[in-house]
Amino acid sequence: MVKATLQGAVLLGLLAWSVPGYAEVQNVRVGGDVTVRAFVRNNLDLHDNDSANGTQDGDDFFMTTTGLNVGADLTENVSTFIRLANERDWNVDGGNTGDVDISQAYVTLKELFYSPLTVRVGAQPIVWGRGFVLGSNLIPGLLNGGNDRNAAITANEFTDFTAFDAVRATLDLSGVAGMPWTVDYVYIKLNENVTGQADDVNIQGVNVGTKLDDMNSEFEAYYLNKRDKNTLNAAGAAVENTGDGSVNTFGLRGSVRPVEGSYIYAEGAYQFGRRATDPFGISTPGNPMQAWAFDIGAEYTFNDVSFTPKLGAEWIYYSGDDIDGAAPGWDPMARGYFTTVIREFHNPAPFNTPDQTCTNSQTSNTCVGSASNQQQVSLYGSLKPIEDLTVDQRFSLFFLPVGARPNGGTNGSTMGKRQTYAGFEWDTILTYDYTSDVQLGLIYALFAPGNEYHKPTDNAAQELVTSVSVKF
Repeated sequence: MVKATLQGAVLLGLLAWSVPGYAEVQNVRVGGDVTVRAFVRNNLDLHDNDSANGTQDGDDFFMTTTGLNVGADLTENVSTFIRLANERDWNVDGGNTGDVDISQAYVTLKELFYSPLTVRVGAQPIVWGRGFVLGSNLIPGLLNGGNDRNAAITANEFTDFTAFDAVRATLDLSGVAGMPWTVDYVYIKLNENVTGQADDVNIQGVNVGTKLDDMNSEFEAYYLNKRDKNTLNAAGAAVENTGDGSVNTFGLRGSVRPVEGSYIYAEGAYQFGRRATDPFGISTPGNPMQAWAFDIGAEYTFNDVSFTPKLGAEWIYYSGDDIDGAAPGWDPMARGYFTTVIREFHNPAPFNTPDQTCTNSQTSNTCVGSASNQQQVSLYGSLKPIEDLTVDQRFSLFFLPVGARPNGGTNGSTMGKRQTYAGFEWDTILTYDYTSDVQLGLIYALFAPGNEYHKPTDNAAQELVTSVSVKF
């Protein structure tokens, strides 16, 4: 690790030395956006009239996100991009609603040392594939206290602050000897914790991908490692004799369009190592772990039919405990792919925590969330009834995998009769392009809990979100 750290320092030193001390501005681009959302929420904790968590039983509120983008092209293949953003709920008592923070800020160096090499440094978006494993700093940032930086919004899943503090190096070999390959390396700082102390949480990984134009297909293989030097137990003391939390993820992804209008996609990933600090409460940091995840789907768009209908089906799977003595559950790493409005944001806090008693739970009766130990089967589709209006529909069923021990169940533990059905969700999304710069939106979502939940006052969760967004 010391050698790797020294190599990283040398690389950054070379980058700093290779960039001129000043650069001439060739082109400056200024723009931005304003999005206003109105929310109506009911029973997101799945429990009506609950005195302990009554604030989730029903509420309506507004939220505004304002962004200002500044990009500049400089000399020597250097460019910069900065996004400043403010997000706030309207007129919340005691809320810090006036701050403007940096959402993105990065420098791009093209043809660095070698013409196919591009290096990007700073707070930047990073998405591999569909974002199934690496796509957003939403979950890590919120749980580490870094994304909702002003504590100014209630609907954290709509935050603007999802970029990574990262160094990214991309080697594009498509123009070299006719090789259609791309090699992408990322170093991401998820959590610095205490500066000057070896308690950081970092992600490093490599992605190798290719595209085949004659088959309208793409394939990629990747490796990610999340190293957590902050593996602490509940008492706050260092976990003994376990070493650092280190979760390794190997994955393969591919997609193909065999005929016009069709799209088939699949991704599979395998994890192993030692559990890092676990905000989901499904295991003890430092325990050995392994898990699987899959995302397989297909869709077809009828381009020659009126209304341009699209139909699709998708299966998403996050495994439970796969080996005796291993920590249960999939580590979501830095997931950026979410297909539903409510269920996929059940647990952990600061998302919506069901106030329920669950059959498949620990003695604490904390209900399992959707980050691991879950199968999701979805049917979805869309159509355009008029030129500028798109209507999307998705119906999803959620199950607990056979053999899973959700939320930390241990070998030989007694959890009573298995109740594997978590519920269903129906989502409707309407998007209307009023002009090329103005977009109107509506989201309606309903999640009906299944027999995993056991309070007599179970209630379906509902959410209605309307929005207007202007870009300039």
